[in-house]
Amino acid sequence: MLLLRGIRSTTQDMGPKILIASGITLLTLNIYLLTQPSASPRIDPIPAAPLFIPYGESTCLPQDETNLAENSVAKRGLCRKYSPFLTRQMRIATVTAHFGTPKEHYQQALQTHLLHSLIHGTETHVLCDAIVDDLWNKPAFILRLLMDEMMKPDEERLEWIMWVDRDTIILDQCRPASSFLPRYSNETYLLVTNDFNGLNNGVFMLRVNSWAVELFNTILAFRHYKPEVELRFTEQSAMELVIKEDQFKDKIKFVPQYWFNGYPEGEPEKFKDRRDQNDLQEEHVRRGDFLVHFAGLPGKGKAIRGWLDMLAQLEDVWKTKSAQRDVDRDIAAFWHESVEPW
Repeated sequence: MLLLRGIRSTTQDMGPKILIASGITLLTLNIYLLTQPSASPRIDPIPAAPLFIPYGESTCLPQDETNLAENSVAKRGLCRKYSPFLTRQMRIATVTAHFGTPKEHYQQALQTHLLHSLIHGTETHVLCDAIVDDLWNKPAFILRLLMDEMMKPDEERLEWIMWVDRDTIILDQCRPASSFLPRYSNETYLLVTNDFNGLNNGVFMLRVNSWAVELFNTILAFRHYKPEVELRFTEQSAMELVIKEDQFKDKIKFVPQYWFNGYPEGEPEKFKDRRDQNDLQEEHVRRGDFLVHFAGLPGKGKAIRGWLDMLAQLEDVWKTKSAQRDVDRDIAAFWHESVEPW
């Protein structure tokens, strides 16, 4: 029998907000996993209990985490046995926002990220109540989190954060977020992607340091200091302009969109059953890809529910050997060409 222990504490947040920290202790789960036979373990044991950390007074995380934890045990076993990934020991957190009236499809999408955190032993930070207005909550929340982390000792501080918009779903639970990052390099601080409109910051990876604090401070202040500039996509447009500035541009890498910000093409059943890729553009997700982003898609709620239903029926692509894209090879080639030391 698996024993789950919840850890909850409260501290005074900025202004009237209350920060409620919640997590699950997975020591017993680790012991269980480590004692199970595995022909070829691929993912290292979870080094510490992952935390689900909501910010604000509203409830935007699942109240019963037992099923989620049990599902993570089963999936982690499959990943250890069949997937090709090795987890690097890095302090990475998923960061997202789910404020406003709760919507079931977004709550279900969030659970795919929580499951990923449990499998890989990472944190998930979720903004449950707005700090400022509208989409500007993204840079405001990231800046708040960065400043909190910079107050910690180096050995306790997060190394990277992965921002994900709420209309995203993890497709491959076995792939660790660390697999996209440069190895042994201190010269890349931000990984972002473009789409047909330019920058799409629905998903990106950010190194936690003083440079990141300066970047997001500048993004958040942009509309106030340059009110004459039209921002078609609000904070996303501000970010696109700011990262082109001399003080920031040299620390940024634009990576292929399909790495972690791919878009759907067709019905979810086509994703599950597709045998060839002739009808797909590079940015369209296929089996083996990490994540799908439903950016700007009409009928988003129905689409997300359909993809979640399909994923519940889809066997692990590494077990069935049905992955359609070798992203690891592309990642290695990208960093090699970028003259990053491996």
